[in-house]
Amino acid sequence: MLIDFLIRNYIVFANRRLQAEPYPLTFWWQKRERLKRYSGKQNILTPSYRSLKTPGETIPVPELKGLYDGVTLGFWTLDAASMALLWERLVKEKPRVIAECGCGVSTIMFAKYFSLHRPDGVLLSFEQDEKEKQRLDNRLKELGLEKGVHIYYVPVSDPDKGYDFHLKGGPSALPGVEPFDWLVVDGPNGSDNSRYTTVPALQELAKPGAVFFLDDSFRDGEFRILENWSKLPGVTVEGIYPIGKGLATGKFK
Repeated sequence: MLIDFLIRNYIVFANRRLQAEPYPLTFWWQKRERLKRYSGKQNILTPSYRSLKTPGETIPVPELKGLYDGVTLGFWTLDAASMALLWERLVKEKPRVIAECGCGVSTIMFAKYFSLHRPDGVLLSFEQDEKEKQRLDNRLKELGLEKGVHIYYVPVSDPDKGYDFHLKGGPSALPGVEPFDWLVVDGPNGSDNSRYTTVPALQELAKPGAVFFLDDSFRDGEFRILENWSKLPGVTVEGIYPIGKGLATGKFK
């Protein structure tokens, strides 16, 4: 369809010109409203997930080569461009403690980063699927990258409310947990609002100035989540990088 072609080319154009920095929510809200004049399509800013699929072997980060062979990036996972951007910031900012919501390709990336740049690093990974947790635990051991990685099984009792940390006594009650420098949100799966509770629930563990990221931020649900996060005391949403499915970033004050 014409509207899909226009959206796809707009995002590609934005990638080339604006990728170096996130653009504020007002920028993307205006773009979304303009595009809606031509289509009532939901998630109108989101490019086709099929167009983001790339073989793991082609990831544009030399240090990550060989870790994703046989894996398709960008469909249900972080896309390659977003991973490359995160890697660039990792190497520059050198966070020691990273928290993530949803384990997967990012877990391996963070573990590799620790092995090369922060041998004292700690990863706090919250995962709703017990089988996926076990799979990642096994994969990290195969790669020799398990040091400092803690993957916690945290179920989702209500798809609208996200992780049920109360079943575990709260995030700070989990073994090995400590205040984080980075938070990357790419889960849990659930309703359009399921990821909202991640930032307020984990805010107590954020160091002053800690950075957060949210994948899939071009989707309508995540865009509303960002708008609501921006109203929270002690939280600043800086904007969305025009890459992949939209990678938002912000800070805890």
